[in-house]
Amino acid sequence: MPDIAPLLEFLARSQLARTMAGSADLREAAAATHLFGTLMLVGAVLPLNLRLIGFWRSAPLADLARVLGHTAFVGLLLALASGIALMSTRPMAIAGDPAFQAKAVLLAALAVNALLLRLVPAWRLLDQVDSRGTISRFRLAGVLSLVLWGGVLALMRWPGLI
Repeated sequence: MPDIAPLLEFLARSQLARTMAGSADLREAAAATHLFGTLMLVGAVLPLNLRLIGFWRSAPLADLARVLGHTAFVGLLLALASGIALMSTRPMAIAGDPAFQAKAVLLAALAVNALLLRLVPAWRLLDQVDSRGTISRFRLAGVLSLVLWGGVLALMRWPGLI
């Protein structure tokens, strides 16, 4: 496991950390942005995952993936940037929190699941074939994503859960 202490120390000493520490309004804005980005991300992946599982077969998967994928990416960028800003105020304490560590593991598993899905030849051919059906690998990716996102959201809402 890599030692991220130097990165956390850099974040703690950054101008971002000083700016965030000096403004309660900025911290509240970052928290609201983090929540909005997360809602945007999860709000996009939820219907996509349900479609992967087999719901709404009349909707072409290629069309949904294109629109919801871009929406999820924007949500990810917002959540990531605001999360780093929020973490800058107490990076060592936050990184040492077991709930945060569990959340990081779940997010890493989500990233791996998404990347592996994109390696499936059928995913790369969605635009060229009738994508109204689903395959077992799509169903597995959708179920895994739903379960993992449920865990992330629980850990976001109840950080003392673990």
